[in-house]
Amino acid sequence: MAAFHSFYGTGSNNLAESRAFLDGLSLCRSMGINRIAVRVDSKLVASWFHFRGDIPWSLARWWLDIREATNGMDLIVAHVYRDLNAAADFMATLGFANRSDQIFIHDFPTRLMGLARLDRLGFPYVRNR
Repeated sequence: MAAFHSFYGTGSNNLAESRAFLDGLSLCRSMGINRIAVRVDSKLVASWFHFRGDIPWSLARWWLDIREATNGMDLIVAHVYRDLNAAADFMATLGFANRSDQIFIHDFPTRLMGLARLDRLGFPYVRNR
């Protein structure tokens, strides 16, 4: 239905994961989507959502916003391994490489469409390094 990428500047991967989570929730809310299954490749983000583990003080502000954004949503949050989250990884790389923010409602990048098809079919994407 939609995809996005953002450039968050300098900071930790946990900051980027938390901000992307919040941005995704905000995008869903703006589209009127309140029933969401979130798959994150950060075990920490998934555990923080489920109140397991302490959120660092430097991220507390973002997590207050996340908690507020989830009010009234039917939300499932689960950890998946990075190989099963290739579409999100691609979008994150695109945002970082272009140092830009963009929302796609149509005209999705071709590579994203291919990765989404693999995901839908249940095939993990194996990255070559």
